[in-house]
Amino acid sequence: MPKRVRMSLRLSKTDYEFPHEILSAERQYLEEIASCALDAYQDTVDYEGEDLAQTIEEVQRVYAGFYGPLMTEASFIYREDETVYAGLLTCLYRGEPTITYTFTRKSRQRMGYATQLIGLACQRLYELGYHSLFLYVTMENVDALRLYESLGFQEVPLTTLSEINID
Repeated sequence: MPKRVRMSLRLSKTDYEFPHEILSAERQYLEEIASCALDAYQDTVDYEGEDLAQTIEEVQRVYAGFYGPLMTEASFIYREDETVYAGLLTCLYRGEPTITYTFTRKSRQRMGYATQLIGLACQRLYELGYHSLFLYVTMENVDALRLYESLGFQEVPLTTLSEINID
């Protein structure tokens, strides 16, 4: 089982402008979100052989609150020409805003989409009175780890047995 670590970012006031193509990750985009996530995760260390139907089920679990209530005010997609190219889903996991999924289609990776989506989530969460944002990342996912570290996320200790054994 790949090792996952918990990371945290201290939020602060920002005033960035974001492209109009960034939308709230509303349920109406669920299948497009799943398609994008599947494209992003296929052939990576985090891919577990899911097909589109299974990925749709997983995204449905996020919307149903399986990982804590979905924070639509801090969950976004980048959508252009009727296609979702990147997304960020944030849940209130154990009372803490936690990035549950970040994904960018392979054709759009390394173009700043994840950075923009995380930045917007940070801005919105700070405006809502939150002070930290959390996430879990697979250590072998070096690109994701580098991205999060470049944004200021730092590893924090796991605090419960269920966090240590998180899937």
